[in-house]
Amino acid sequence: MTVGFFYMDTGSKESKDVAVCAAALVRSVRRTMPGVEVVHLTDPDTKPIEGIDSVRCVEPEPMAMMRFRHQSRVDGDWLFVDSDVLFQRDVRKVFDHPFDVAVTTRNWKHLRAAPGFTDRMPFNTGVVFSRSRAFWHEALARLGQLPPNAQAFMGHQTVICDMVAEGRYHVRALKGSHYNCPPAMRSTDDFIRGAETVKKAAIVHYKGLGRKAAMLTRIQREAAS
Repeated sequence: MTVGFFYMDTGSKESKDVAVCAAALVRSVRRTMPGVEVVHLTDPDTKPIEGIDSVRCVEPEPMAMMRFRHQSRVDGDWLFVDSDVLFQRDVRKVFDHPFDVAVTTRNWKHLRAAPGFTDRMPFNTGVVFSRSRAFWHEALARLGQLPPNAQAFMGHQTVICDMVAEGRYHVRALKGSHYNCPPAMRSTDDFIRGAETVKKAAIVHYKGLGRKAAMLTRIQREAAS
């Protein structure tokens, strides 16, 4: 299995914070799954994240398009993750089962439900296990037909969910509460409660700006311990 994460430096403060998160992501892979290859997916101008095995570059274009283009260019068993995730347990056994892609559900019982949003996008694509290059070729082509704003943000989520619903690929659905689990937080300072809600998860996903602050806090605390 190869872990691939997408990170492109935009020069913003948020982007610098995400680079710190991405470096922690790499360290968490080393800690939980020794020997697994980690690849930074990016553009030619972004400095590679510390600790990776290799970097792959494509020319800049809308963000979601870049992600799909990267994903359409690799073969074999890959785990594609957002740069704001941390691994707490080994997940390589997912590839013991047959599938083209394995996606993670939004069955986050510790979070407030969002019925309309979840109905439209029942899977969160911040964590996707993949062994089908053809799936990503089709996803890239579909995304390229959407408006520019969708090609930059959220279009990748809707495209993947639509393709899964059509049933033409062998898809395995994994519990998001274990493989793609966001902490429950009442505020950006609610670190302790959030940590408790993801204690048993294999992969924690600090999605959203408030959770990024919690991830940075966790990184700082672990570095000091």
